[in-house]
Amino acid sequence: MHLHKSSCHVARLFALATVLVAPAAVADMVQGVVSPADARVVILDATNTARAELPAGPFQVWLEAGDYVAECKAPRAGKRIAFRSLSQPTDVNIDCR
Repeated sequence: MHLHKSSCHVARLFALATVLVAPAAVADMVQGVVSPADARVVILDATNTARAELPAGPFQVWLEAGDYVAECKAPRAGKRIAFRSLSQPTDVNIDCR
């Protein structure tokens, strides 16, 4: 009986250590479409660092979970679209008109 309690205790400690060591943010896929046909977009993270540059059309990028901004460079330069990358696949359509 004492061995069983020890095993449960060890399993609980291992589970807790796994949670504590796990990364805070997990990267996952963000996919969607950039439009119109002449659009260009830069994806910026919360520190305003460029994480991806996207041409018009369908895209897939891997981003850590967090808040991002898609900043249009053309045709409507300066338009900003906020979105959140989750720790699961996320769909984002970016319209730069």
